[in-house]
Amino acid sequence: MTRICAAISEADAASAMAVAREAIAKGAECLEFRFDRMPLLPDDLTPFQQLEVRRIATLREREQGGEWEGTNEKKWEFLWRAARAGFDIDLELGHPLVHRAHLLKPAKVIVSYHDHKKTPQISKIIESLVECSARSDMAKVAFQVRTMRDLAQLVEAAHWFGFSRERFTVIGMGEMGTVTRVLAHRMGSVLSYASVSPGKETAPGQLDLETAKWLGKEPLVTGIVGNPLDHTLSPVMHNAAFRAAAVHGIYLKWVTLVDELEDFLDVVSALGIKGFNVTIPHKESIIPSLDRIDPVAERIGAVNTVVNEEGSLVGRNTDVIGVERTFERHNVDVKGRTALVLGAGGASRSVLSFLVSKGADVDITNRTMGKAESLAKLFGADAITTRVAEEKQYDVIVNCTPLGMKGFPQEMSISPHVLREGQFVMDTVYNPPVTPLLAEASRKNAIAVNGKDMLIYQALASFEMWTGKALEYDVMDKAFREALP
Repeated sequence: MTRICAAISEADAASAMAVAREAIAKGAECLEFRFDRMPLLPDDLTPFQQLEVRRIATLREREQGGEWEGTNEKKWEFLWRAARAGFDIDLELGHPLVHRAHLLKPAKVIVSYHDHKKTPQISKIIESLVECSARSDMAKVAFQVRTMRDLAQLVEAAHWFGFSRERFTVIGMGEMGTVTRVLAHRMGSVLSYASVSPGKETAPGQLDLETAKWLGKEPLVTGIVGNPLDHTLSPVMHNAAFRAAAVHGIYLKWVTLVDELEDFLDVVSALGIKGFNVTIPHKESIIPSLDRIDPVAERIGAVNTVVNEEGSLVGRNTDVIGVERTFERHNVDVKGRTALVLGAGGASRSVLSFLVSKGADVDITNRTMGKAESLAKLFGADAITTRVAEEKQYDVIVNCTPLGMKGFPQEMSISPHVLREGQFVMDTVYNPPVTPLLAEASRKNAIAVNGKDMLIYQALASFEMWTGKALEYDVMDKAFREALP
């Protein structure tokens, strides 16, 4: 069973004791004291014996991410005293003192290895676990997870080492490795390290204790897969929704390159992740890798939501719900109206599906005309060049390109000549809230709407698919506005 271990990093013993009591009150089942962070090691360790949970004494060396610079003999003398005072002991793999670890009995010994720069190949991860296990009661390895491939390798290594029946903890450091902490029990880890409070982290990616306890051992894990994800506010909205609905869950970000999509799906299957949203550039390319897709997603030809139904990955599309509800919210009836769709990616499919189904006369233009022509044929629209579009008049214009999005060129995907007073101009981009297209539309006295409403309505639909809970718009809207005023 995985236990939550609060990592305590204070400058002196008295402060450490105070924080330890706070951690226990919050539900910590184990305490790690980072004595390497203390300028002076405490002479008297007996006060720590008052604490009625497991205690671990750590004096981590600088090359392993710690601050200890003393001699080996001073380190041994302190750890010996700590063992006699009832602490378990953490020693670094390869340190000369590991060969004396048996002398610390009956204290339990953890032999650990930390790499704050990278995650190695699976064979190297397993090799580190084997070496740590050889002279310890528990092996602990922690690697900086930089990519989805790193994460997949770490998850697979933990799976294979689990057959050894040895006690171990495997941690992915950094934002990309957060899921290894949230689902530590599914990784097979004995301990899940947490900070006592936000800002007190002793390693990158640590959850705070309150969050770790609230999530519990079997949280509902969701997230978003795509690249880039710097702009996304989905985690803020969904995590607010989990709290509002009293569902013990979390929403994470998984930056995934095109050639890492299968790695990501391996992680989803291995850890039993409940579901995820899909964004650029995977909305279409993910379809062949799913077990099935629902009729709406099949008609649109794009997936933005995946639900893990007892191991079967089912693709759905809630973008079209977001589009429809956005037009309803602004009282725009498109029947008989002329509309221009800019771009031929995943989002444009949902917009086209809505506009055509509601009786609009729709044109689509794209930098690559072949893609525009394919979508026009599929949905019953007309594909035209940008030059032709700029000579026509439209009642509705919807931008489905990433131009204007944070991290992309701050440009317009159409000439300002096509904009006019009274038009309904929607940009599926929501960060920043005012894109160059919307700024120009406002100057022309058009109705300018960003992608916030579409985002929130599709998110509410996704959330209900994963949790069975229907929430009000205001829950996610409040979280959105607080994150992006």
